[in-house]
Amino acid sequence: MSKSNSTIRFFNRGEYYTCHGSDALFVALEVYKTSSVCKQLGVEPNKLDGVSLNKSRFESLVRDLLLIKQYRVEVYIDTGVGRNRNWTLEYKGSPGNLSEFEDLLFGNAEIVDSGLIMGIKLAADGKSKIVGLSCIDQISSIIYVSQFVDDESFSNLQALIITMAPKECLLSQNENSIEFQKMKEIIERNNVMITLRKKSEFSTDSVFQDLTSLIKFKKGQQENIRALPETDLEHAMSATAAIIKFLDLTSDNRNENQFKFEEIIQSRYLRLDVSAIKALNIEPPPGEPLNGIVRGAPTSIHGLFNKCQTPQGHRLMAQWIRRPLHDLALIKERHDIVEVIVKNSDLRSTITEDYLKRVPDMEQLAKKLLQKKARLIDCYKIYLAVNSLPGLVKTLAIDDAPAALKVLIIEPLIECVQDMDKYQEMIENTLDMNALESKEYRVKPEFNDDLIELNKQLESLKAKMDAQLLKVAKDIDMEPGKKIKLENNAHHGYYFRVTLKDEKTLRKNKEYTVFESSKNGIKFRNKRLEDYNAEYLEKKQKYEEEQSAIVAEIINVAASYTGAMKNIASAIAILDVLNCFAIVTTAAPKMYVRPEMLPSEAGVLNLTQARHPFVEIQSDIQYIPNDISFKKKDTQFHIITGPNMGGKSTHMKVAGVCVLLAHIGCFVPCDKAEMSLHDTILARVGADDSQVKGVSTFQAEMIEVTTILKTVTNNSLVLIDELGRGTSTYDGCALAWSIAEHLAKNSEAFCFFATHYHEITRLADELPTVKNYHVGAITNDDNVIFLYSVKPGICEESYGVFIAKMANFPDDVIKYAKCKQAELEDGQIVPLKKINENLEESKNIVLKGEELIEKFVNACKVLHESAANAEEEIIKLKNEILINISSDYTLCT
Repeated sequence: MSKSNSTIRFFNRGEYYTCHGSDALFVALEVYKTSSVCKQLGVEPNKLDGVSLNKSRFESLVRDLLLIKQYRVEVYIDTGVGRNRNWTLEYKGSPGNLSEFEDLLFGNAEIVDSGLIMGIKLAADGKSKIVGLSCIDQISSIIYVSQFVDDESFSNLQALIITMAPKECLLSQNENSIEFQKMKEIIERNNVMITLRKKSEFSTDSVFQDLTSLIKFKKGQQENIRALPETDLEHAMSATAAIIKFLDLTSDNRNENQFKFEEIIQSRYLRLDVSAIKALNIEPPPGEPLNGIVRGAPTSIHGLFNKCQTPQGHRLMAQWIRRPLHDLALIKERHDIVEVIVKNSDLRSTITEDYLKRVPDMEQLAKKLLQKKARLIDCYKIYLAVNSLPGLVKTLAIDDAPAALKVLIIEPLIECVQDMDKYQEMIENTLDMNALESKEYRVKPEFNDDLIELNKQLESLKAKMDAQLLKVAKDIDMEPGKKIKLENNAHHGYYFRVTLKDEKTLRKNKEYTVFESSKNGIKFRNKRLEDYNAEYLEKKQKYEEEQSAIVAEIINVAASYTGAMKNIASAIAILDVLNCFAIVTTAAPKMYVRPEMLPSEAGVLNLTQARHPFVEIQSDIQYIPNDISFKKKDTQFHIITGPNMGGKSTHMKVAGVCVLLAHIGCFVPCDKAEMSLHDTILARVGADDSQVKGVSTFQAEMIEVTTILKTVTNNSLVLIDELGRGTSTYDGCALAWSIAEHLAKNSEAFCFFATHYHEITRLADELPTVKNYHVGAITNDDNVIFLYSVKPGICEESYGVFIAKMANFPDDVIKYAKCKQAELEDGQIVPLKKINENLEESKNIVLKGEELIEKFVNACKVLHESAANAEEEIIKLKNEILINISSDYTLCT
């Protein structure tokens, strides 16, 4: 049976699992780091390479495959009789469909990633491309839909993929058009797994019937699925149909009336391109946990700012970072709440320590209740969380509480407390609160006579074990309850525990049997406690069997409160994230400030003494802040020159990070900040290539610049660093110049353009909105000292040889480089500031060079923007132009 390379198949052998063929080699290298563990399994002539995994290794590998590597997993089991093998699919999972692996992957651990799955239906309306999109979040039970007309670069689709961050995308397998292939490339470029499905699965024949059973209508809303405006999006409904079939949602009646629709309106969010995500280090690197627990200094915005205390907070933080707002009123609401928490340290501490740390994953608990997988301990966790809400509401209801705090958090929580009132009563009336002291969760014995009798026996046994604690404490001369304790857990039942340092008192005493020794202490029993514990566990098991019908009814009733639980989760998540913003703001080496947000028409970006949040927290670093100032019609385009390692890239990233933070509702690392609303952040930073995808550095640059040129608006922030390095000097300079000139002339976007092509700085003489800046450095003998300050003007020196020496290049290489530099500059190492001292002498050379650049750029303009062989065509043009150049000039590339 064929499969994709990204699918790993396991065979369940009962006590262990096996993999075979190419999967065996992959697993051997991943788990054992050697292929020598692969053995020939089976009988001739069907022998195959195989590798075995115990259950622990299997579970660990599956977590890695699904959550980190984004692979698919299939598990098969033998359903045959005797020697007649019949391997059938037991369960399967993929990055967007983890439902069958939830217990294995998470167990009692928190789910910090929603794992969204997306479906896309591509259609045409004349020459226009219509994209129908659906995205389902199974944790929050939301069906997101959107339908829009897109351009040939699918820029709107790419923005939505970045916004939603799906793990997997469903596409129809029978599409082969050029547009479809281009769409696939964009999805893959964003590291989303593609799963091809039959075209019939995108049919809408049954989608309205399916949605009728899945959607939960609001109070007073007409229960007619076709009356919902989202169902008018024909192609989005096709995508929704495919996901419903893929996840098999309708086969599980526990999904009935649990989902809600939400249309994605792109104009509500500031858009990020995939290069901006990388350039600004928005997300943690693969393998780094998403729950805010980072070893060492944070390396991403998510890692630095995610100090959330709750799982729902972790998930919302990830969403907000990818979905910056483009609504002035909503942004200011978030800033209002952050400001009041920043100003009140007691409030901040109380929220964090006394309330948020005690809130469990309400969304996940609601899901467990619906799936009938919840236990009494889960019901009690919900009870405790709801019990704490009135205190939280009272804490938040301070005199200067902003209206946003009341609307977004306080009022929803008050309503939820009222909605959960009967639930609280049920738990108080059914749960045995006395047993909770021993961490045992059972119903009150008053439900029937058998439970009353079993409870008496359990209490009698517990009294005998307490007596044993006193006896043993006296025997080993320790204070009961302090130095020696009687404890219990679900696995071992009751036992005695002392600290590690008291182990010597038990070492030679044959009365006591130690069964576990760890840093938490020594666990042991005597013969009497062992007998009492065995009898206690037996009675406890009978009690649980007797109460099972009552527990099932409690779970069933509790499931009817899941709507209120999800509303609690939503309000708590918002509070958690905004409190987190306040914590980071006040914990920084220098406190962040609230940005003054202005409408787009204001056209300004002024950051006073702006800092990079990652860099400033590094130890042993004295950060050098810089001012950043843009204004429409005045200063829109910053050309930045200066040495490598001088701070050019960091400077432009500071602006990008500050704009992003302000738009997600956080304060910014500056002394003062004011900015108008931005609608996009676009970037081309770093020299990336992809050997796997056959994309060179130069082609990667061209793809990213094409995206910028097609999506840039008058309210964009554009970051371009070292454009043109992936090809020859003349090609690179020509392209960099033409792109810079195009952006400066044809858009009002605020743009940083860092370059080593000093010729481009002459744009400032031609266009009044272009300004030159440089990063400072001074030289001392053979050393260079970076000042990291950004000042107006052009960098007047070249520091390449100095930096090479700092990198410990061999002395003979440095010496030869200096000689070559002198040779190329007609025998003199001339500072760049002296080049223009004799303009007449260089006039002819400059004119010839400008003619060459103009000719090359004009030739490039006629090329098709999306040509797959763009790089080859540009090289061909260059060679043709070089042939026609006068032999009086020698061009070295």
